[in-house]
Amino acid sequence: MLGPSGSGKTVFLASMYKNLSTQGEHGFFLEVDGAEKRKRLNNIYTQIAVDEKWPKGTTYSEISEWTFTCRVQTENLPIYSACKFAYLDYAGGRLTDEMEEEDAAFESKLKEAETMLGLLDGQRLSALMRNEKLGKLWAINDLPNMLHLMQNSNKPIHFVISKWDVVQGNFTLEQIRDRLLQIEEFRNLVKLRNKAGTPVRLIPVSAVGIGFAKLQPDGSMAKTGELPQPFHVEVPLACILPDVIQSKLEELMRKRLEELSTPIEVKPNLSFWERLGQAFGSGLKIVQQILPKKYQFAEDILQKLIEYAEEPAQKKQEAAVRRTDELRREQAASLKVVADEETALKHVINCFLSIRNKLDYTFPESDIMLP
Repeated sequence: MLGPSGSGKTVFLASMYKNLSTQGEHGFFLEVDGAEKRKRLNNIYTQIAVDEKWPKGTTYSEISEWTFTCRVQTENLPIYSACKFAYLDYAGGRLTDEMEEEDAAFESKLKEAETMLGLLDGQRLSALMRNEKLGKLWAINDLPNMLHLMQNSNKPIHFVISKWDVVQGNFTLEQIRDRLLQIEEFRNLVKLRNKAGTPVRLIPVSAVGIGFAKLQPDGSMAKTGELPQPFHVEVPLACILPDVIQSKLEELMRKRLEELSTPIEVKPNLSFWERLGQAFGSGLKIVQQILPKKYQFAEDILQKLIEYAEEPAQKKQEAAVRRTDELRREQAASLKVVADEETALKHVINCFLSIRNKLDYTFPESDIMLP
């Protein structure tokens, strides 16, 4: 998770955990490693909800690392683990402050990351939309520093718009996307990733929800006394695994075509399945074997992930409407047969796809594709 100071990284992390700490409509829950970290996240969220002041951000010297396990509780109450992920949160000053020398540990962690989440401050984005100085400073300094780090990675990128409660009602996601694409550095990064088939997303979230805080004339956010109602905090997590699989397969297809002694002409408008067939021949077994070991899921899981990867961008909203009831039924059915880690993973992936499907339906502009 990358983002300048004050963009809301710590608040987002605590809100995501609180929202997913028990199993509800999303169909799974998160468990953080260690009681101390669980208490820390709960204390941060309590401060968000009750105290007048907002929590302090990550200190400059701190690399905040958390390991979460996605777990599923069955209808008969046994619990099974599905998958784990490590979440790394960095102090915003690492993006913008001058440093005497490079931080090797920081650079190493960036290279190891499977996905980068870039937090875009909704308050500063709104200022940019209004052509105000705060927004211009963000676009000229903070954003390019983040993009510079991201361009050195070939992994999926999710731009998470924090404080969507400040943006909503004033600007649409489409307007925000179009304004960001007017920034040359942002447009260049999107263009290169589109060409490589690596997903770029723009995901609106609010760690506290509408009505919890109001923007003051001095630029601060004052709490109103309402209880927080987080919005979309589960969505970035749900998008990661499907996008990582798509990115891995695109990378492997490129390498395969480069290795062939007689290059294959890649025709335009081929589906994802057709391009996989050109590179590796037909059959999910071959696709399964070429993926890194930790992503060698069962064939039915891979098939579902690939089906989503090949959906044309312009038809995503239409497909999302069609799939809503289907995914809801699949999620309910997969929960009934959870009996071990493999079936728990199948269920969690169904949950991820259902959440991502809702994003495609509600915010079709989220998947950034240049014409």
